[in-house]
Amino acid sequence: MNSPKAHLLRILCSYPWQLLIAAHLFSFPTFKRRSRFGLRAAVFALPAMVGFESCITMFPAGLLPGDPVLNKALLLIPTTWFYGMLLFCYQCTPREALYSLSVSLAVQNAVYNLFWITMLAAGFPEYSLTALCVSWGLMLLIYGTALLIFWKWMRDREGHTLPRHRVIQNAVVILLFVTFFNARTKASPAAFSVYLAYLMADMLAFSMQLGLLHETDLSHKNELIRQLLAAEQKKQKMTAENIEIINRKCHDLKHQIEGLRRMSSDKERNAYIEQVENAVLFYESAVKTGNETLDLILMEKQLYCKEHGITLTGVCDGGSLNALDTMDLYALFGNALENAIESVSSEAPENRIISFRAGQRGGFLSIHFENYLGHPLTMRDGLPITGKNDQNYHGFGMLSIRHIVEKYKGTMTIQTDQNLFRLDILLPRGQKI
Repeated sequence: MNSPKAHLLRILCSYPWQLLIAAHLFSFPTFKRRSRFGLRAAVFALPAMVGFESCITMFPAGLLPGDPVLNKALLLIPTTWFYGMLLFCYQCTPREALYSLSVSLAVQNAVYNLFWITMLAAGFPEYSLTALCVSWGLMLLIYGTALLIFWKWMRDREGHTLPRHRVIQNAVVILLFVTFFNARTKASPAAFSVYLAYLMADMLAFSMQLGLLHETDLSHKNELIRQLLAAEQKKQKMTAENIEIINRKCHDLKHQIEGLRRMSSDKERNAYIEQVENAVLFYESAVKTGNETLDLILMEKQLYCKEHGITLTGVCDGGSLNALDTMDLYALFGNALENAIESVSSEAPENRIISFRAGQRGGFLSIHFENYLGHPLTMRDGLPITGKNDQNYHGFGMLSIRHIVEKYKGTMTIQTDQNLFRLDILLPRGQKI
C-alpha cells in the first residue's frame, strides 16, 4: 500500500474526499459563488487530501491509538475545515453553511455504510480498483437521489430562513453520530446487520433535515398568508376611506347645487360653480396614463393622498406597461405606492411628497418611485428595513415587488440619500410571462 497508485486509491475512497464532493454538491446549485471560486476551492481541497493521506501513512493505527474516543474526535478537524470552506467559497450565512454541511455528512455517511455492506457481501479489498468503482458508483446513486429530493429548495431558497436552534440541534446530532457512534466493525456475521442499522440511521438523519425544510416552508407560507391578509385589510381600509371621501364630496356637491338654486348674486354663484368644477375636474382628469389597470390604481391612491395632504405626482407611459400581467402590474405599483404613502404619512406636511415615472428607456421598461425619507434605513437581504415596529419596507410588499422583477428577469435597485428613498426597476422590453 505504499505505491503511488495505492495512495491515490486511498484518497479517492476517503472520508474527506467524499465529504468534499458532497459539500460542494449541496452548495454549488444553492449559493452564489465568491470571486475566484476555483482558486478558493482548490486552496481548501488540496490540504485536506494531502493531510489525510499523510496522517494515514504516518499513523496507520490512528494519531491517538490509546484513546479511541479522542482518535474519533479528530474527524471533526476535516469536518470543521470543510465548514470553513463553504463560508470561504460561497456567499452563504453560517447557518446556511452548517445546514448544507449537515446534509452532506448524512449523505456521505450513507455512502460509507452502504460501501461496507457491499464490500462485506462481495469480499473485495478496501483499497482497490473495484472498491473505487463501487465507491464512486454509490456516490453517484446516493448523491444523485439526494440532490433530486432537495432540488426544489436548492433552486429557490427565498423565504427559507431556517430556525437557528433547529439547525444547530440537527447538526450536533448528525456530527455525534457520524463521528463517535458510527464505528467501523470487523468482518463478522453481525457486521452486515450493524452497517445496515447505521445506514437506516443515516436515512433518518437525512429525513430529519428534509423535515426541517418542509416545516420551514410551511411556516414561511403561513407567514406570507398572514402578511397578505394584513395587506388586504390595509387595502380595504384605504378603499373604505376613499368611498367615504367620495360620499362626502357627493354630499357637499348636493348642498352646493341646492345653494346655487337659492343664490341671487352672480358673483357668489360663480364662486360656487368654480368649487364644483374643481371637484369634478379632479375626478375626471386625475389619471390618464393609457393603461386602465394603472389608471385604477393611481386614481385610488390619489384620492387617498389628496385627503391626507400627500402630494403624489407622476409621468407614465401606460402603453409601455401592457407587457406586464394585470395582477403583476397591480401588485408592483400598488405595493410600491403603499410603502411610499406609509413612509411619508408620519412626516411633516411639507415633506409628504411622492413621485413616480414609468416608460421605455432603450431596450428596457424603466419604472422609478421616489419619496421623502425622514428616518434612516438599514439593509437586510438586499431590502431596506426601518427601526419602526412594523418594518413595512421589509414586509410582504417589497418581497412581492422583488419576486415580480425576478419573474420578468429584470433588476431592482434601492437607494437612500439626501432624505430620499428611490426604487428603480428595469425590465426587458417584450418580456412576457
